[in-house]
Amino acid sequence: MALWRGSAYAGFLALAVGCVFLLEPQLPGSALRSLWSSLQLGPAPAPAPPGPGSPEGRLSAAWDALIVRPARRWRRVAVGVNACVDVVLSGVKLLQALGLNPGNGKDHTELHSRNDLEEAFVHFMGKGAAAERFFSDKETFHNIAQIASEFPGAQHYVGGNAALIGQKFAANADLKVMTSISDIPTGIPVHLELASMTNRELMSSIVHQQVFSAVTSLGLNEQELLFLSQSASGPHSSLSSWTGVPDVGVVSDILFWILKEHGKSESRASDLTRIHFHTLAYHILATVDGHWANQLAAVAAGARVAGTQACATETIDTRRVSLKAPREFMTSRSEAGSRVMLNPNEPVVKWHREGVSFHFTPVLVCKDPVRTVGLGDAISAEGLFYSEVHPH
Repeated sequence: MALWRGSAYAGFLALAVGCVFLLEPQLPGSALRSLWSSLQLGPAPAPAPPGPGSPEGRLSAAWDALIVRPARRWRRVAVGVNACVDVVLSGVKLLQALGLNPGNGKDHTELHSRNDLEEAFVHFMGKGAAAERFFSDKETFHNIAQIASEFPGAQHYVGGNAALIGQKFAANADLKVMTSISDIPTGIPVHLELASMTNRELMSSIVHQQVFSAVTSLGLNEQELLFLSQSASGPHSSLSSWTGVPDVGVVSDILFWILKEHGKSESRASDLTRIHFHTLAYHILATVDGHWANQLAAVAAGARVAGTQACATETIDTRRVSLKAPREFMTSRSEAGSRVMLNPNEPVVKWHREGVSFHFTPVLVCKDPVRTVGLGDAISAEGLFYSEVHPH
């Protein structure tokens, strides 16, 4: 997806890597509440009554004051071809319709059968995490997809990273369809939205050869971030998986490593200067100094849309969201980082590290989510919409 602003062309391309099958469930509210409560997000503070005086109310009001549009806005958007149909229904009901009884969960790098689907679903549902896996058996895949599509109450939506991000921009910019990254003229910023992968060689190739040197901005979640570090022998790569909320210091170390080792510099032919990391409880925007502006508003806007879209509300409803971010954290685990105490009245925290700026903000997590499919794409699109890139 690429964006043009006046005579100075600027842009981003939303790319999807890999194939998606595991359908994200739209579970009944009671099931989602049970799942959300099992995420081990740490001890909860003493409950405060919902409203303007609660931490959620103060944080939401602070966001509204901080979120301002950039001085120079995107004028034109080019969308990479990546679209599909998302079929949304209860994952549990789908397994029942397939004659499967949930048992022990197990991750699979590739799905070959209905049983593989059931095991992978149980595995990731227990972690409260989304997952994307390639389904290798064409006939079985189409059979499951047809059952899901025809299931009573199943909902059909436009899907795919580029299509979803393009929808977000459609009301605010002119759209142009791009078939490949080679169609974008030299010098136009490009955004890559990563997808969940299990092939380390492919991820390593993306990092070292094919993609990272050609993109300006990157969007990813905690699973993709850790897998990226594991595939390219980055910091904390010995960590097998996250436990509960990803440690802010660990995330910060990996983001810093990506930009320092693979980002733009005087000695490296790379355009990468921005990473938008999003997880359930918080977001971080990391940027190489001198290339981006309005990132305080951008990270706050991305976090705000996470709460409104998940709850299907126009604005943050403080009665329906909860502050789950760590109230205290370290900005680094590999060196002497700073200790930060979260203040809902000043919800965006900023720190610097060797030419890289970090903007952190918590997310107001929806207690009873209505729909979470495509939420990561909405977050990245909102963050990009409020971002301002400096022409070079």
